[in-house]
Amino acid sequence: MKTLHNKIKIVIGVFVITALAVSCVPKTETMGDVGQTLLKLTPSVYNMVAFDAKTTPQTGLLFEVRRDVPNGAVLNTTATVVLKYDTDTAILKKYNSKHATTFIPLPPSLGTVSPAITAGNVTLDFAAGDFAKSVNINVPSAGSFDFSKHYALAFRILSVTGGTLSAAVNDTIVAEILAKNKWDGIYDVSGSYVDYIYAPGAYAGYYPKTIQLRTTGALTCSRYDADYATYGYIFDPTGAGTSASYFGNWYPYFVFDVSDNVVDCINSYADPLPRQRTALLYKGAGSINKYFAATKTMDVTFQLKALNTSPQIRNLITEHYVYKGPR
Repeated sequence: MKTLHNKIKIVIGVFVITALAVSCVPKTETMGDVGQTLLKLTPSVYNMVAFDAKTTPQTGLLFEVRRDVPNGAVLNTTATVVLKYDTDTAILKKYNSKHATTFIPLPPSLGTVSPAITAGNVTLDFAAGDFAKSVNINVPSAGSFDFSKHYALAFRILSVTGGTLSAAVNDTIVAEILAKNKWDGIYDVSGSYVDYIYAPGAYAGYYPKTIQLRTTGALTCSRYDADYATYGYIFDPTGAGTSASYFGNWYPYFVFDVSDNVVDCINSYADPLPRQRTALLYKGAGSINKYFAATKTMDVTFQLKALNTSPQIRNLITEHYVYKGPR
């Protein structure tokens, strides 16, 4: 027993010495992005470039490629990044599938990339001292955009020299390119809803709310309810603030003139008979129907008309818009 006990002590001692020896060996750890010259897209995945819907040339920033360096000495070196243009639209198709978007490539006649796309690539050369390089889009006439289409350009980082591609940032970018008119934006909206069929108070509107006016043409904007993420008009069918509903196949868009008057309100859906819902701009007593450029506010009154209801003009919706910012 004594001999066995001594052997056990010897074995334990060997284990302890071995453990101590192993604990003194530095661990091999990944450095990640630390201490490296990193090159990355900013932003990555998605960006939006919005132009005013006018016929004069404009330039916008699609994205940047940035260089993060560990010290000043490295900053005094050079680097090159080659971007692959999405010629086969593989990036756009993947993005559309994932995000339920319908982006198509911006035609070269509507915009050109700077630096130019050459043989399907864009090459960015970082000189000593350069932190970032920009990729821009030059648009000769955003007013010529087809507002029924959703344009974008997509790129992927193909190669990097003089540094390392950051592992923390996606290597692709989809840049949406759109034209927006002067009324486009995010608004805080107050208002009222009066129903002509149900008793007063039975139906009510939800206010205040956040509405986006989204450009659909040089002189038109759709009305998008950002609170409920829908184009429909949201109302409370209980009048008690306990439920939310909307009118099927009915959401209005506004038509402006060059003097900022709201001159019409149109249903974006082609609602069939027998109901055939339409939108009407109310021009009666108390209506204003105008955008005020000095204060970036708008007042508008509109109605729903349906052929299968009595009365056919269903309601009166009055709204006051206060500009909050670009969307």
